[in-house]
Amino acid sequence: MIKQTVFVLIFAIFLFVSCSSEPDSLFDSDQTLIAMEEEQNDEIKLKNKIIYSIPSPNEQFDLLYFLNDAVKPTVINPLSNVSLYSTNSKKALNFGVYISDAAYLMRYDQGKRVFLDYVSTLEKLGQDLDITKIYGEELVTQVEEIGADTERLFEISSQNYLTIYDQLIENNKGVELALILGGSWIETMHILFNSSKQFNENIEVQGYIVDQRFVLENLKGFVEEYKNDVRLEPLLGYFERLGSVYKKLECEKSNLEIESEDGIMILNGGTTCTFTSSSYKEMKSIINQIRTSIIS
Repeated sequence: MIKQTVFVLIFAIFLFVSCSSEPDSLFDSDQTLIAMEEEQNDEIKLKNKIIYSIPSPNEQFDLLYFLNDAVKPTVINPLSNVSLYSTNSKKALNFGVYISDAAYLMRYDQGKRVFLDYVSTLEKLGQDLDITKIYGEELVTQVEEIGADTERLFEISSQNYLTIYDQLIENNKGVELALILGGSWIETMHILFNSSKQFNENIEVQGYIVDQRFVLENLKGFVEEYKNDVRLEPLLGYFERLGSVYKKLECEKSNLEIESEDGIMILNGGTTCTFTSSSYKEMKSIINQIRTSIIS
């Protein structure tokens, strides 16, 4: 039997493209990913594992913080909504939503009080999902000792995210993990779209949303391992809808050239994909619809 491993890594680095038609476009590193996939396939053959590269919310918002320095606390799911979630599916989806919200707020230095509020809510949801010993008195004590060090709080939230992966896999809770990953990614996309604003208003963030199609493929691959469970049918349906919009991107290929500027690798050429006005608006609308159905 093939063992499944969720391998969390920093998925995408912004690689700026200089080309005459789209000077502000972002390179969606197709060729780089091919090389990564070849290396991973070698590892899969050796260790008999399937590896899915899925970035944590902390990694996503690290990059967003670099691209956009404004936080919007109003875009997150209010903690008071936790009382709405009575089924395990809803609890798992919104556990993921709240993890993303907490990572977003912590990246933008929202403070210890906010972190503790999320610890309390996630602890309640986690008890029903068989996620234990992650959110509790020990963590609260650790947070109190850290005080106002928001960077350390952000690190703790990232560490907890990885611990949740391990615990759910060890407890054969793959379906719950799939729902958490799905809810977390949808919430991340919701926040990214709110940061990118209108079409062509924030080219860099919109380029990052374009790159999320690789995350979607890996996420879909992991969720499909449990597709016989009816609880995942809505989530896979969401992914299909979003995947169909990604197929509408405008893509061009050109020769790949690698340059270095101030210690930053810049890839010129390769495959460049961008939103059209209609595909951007369509995907933003679908994300809003899906996110509303998850948090309601």
